Amino acid sequence: MRVGVTGLALLIVAACAYGGPAPQTVGEIHQANDWQYGEGEQLQAVLAREFARIASKAGRAATLGQLQAAGYECSYGEGHEDYPEPAAVCAYSFATRACQMDWELSLTSDPARPDSVDWTDAVFRRDCVGTADDWPGPVNSEIDSQLRTGPAKSWNSD
Repeated sequence: MRVGVTGLALLIVAACAYGGPAPQTVGEIHQANDWQYGEGEQLQAVLAREFARIASKAGRAATLGQLQAAGYECSYGEGHEDYPEPAAVCAYSFATRACQMDWELSLTSDPARPDSVDWTDAVFRRDCVGTADDWPGPVNSEIDSQLRTGPAKSWNSD
């Protein structure tokens, strides 16, 4: 009984350190994190870890359903007799007044185990006003050019 109580105590401590129960869906991964202000490296790690965990547990079809429910648009590779379930690359973008955020989640299945998830990949990018909060590195983009001082551009060049 002592091992059971100790194990339960470790689980409680781990849940408290994590901040609560682990997300159960792709949508919950988005809800559980501060994508605009959070530290990029940590967000990337959480996204990769939680997506891999959820996908391997749920299987290919359920994971693709979760991605669609969370607003992702998916592209698929070509099926082949050796790989009947093509790879899926799914993308989602969201913008606030301060940042453009993009997520890309990919998965493949094991051809020997239909509806499985064999491999996952996760990429998070953030382009904010200025470059200090960009992730994974500074991005010089149109959102930054709006901050430059100087004469205003005229649409009428007369």
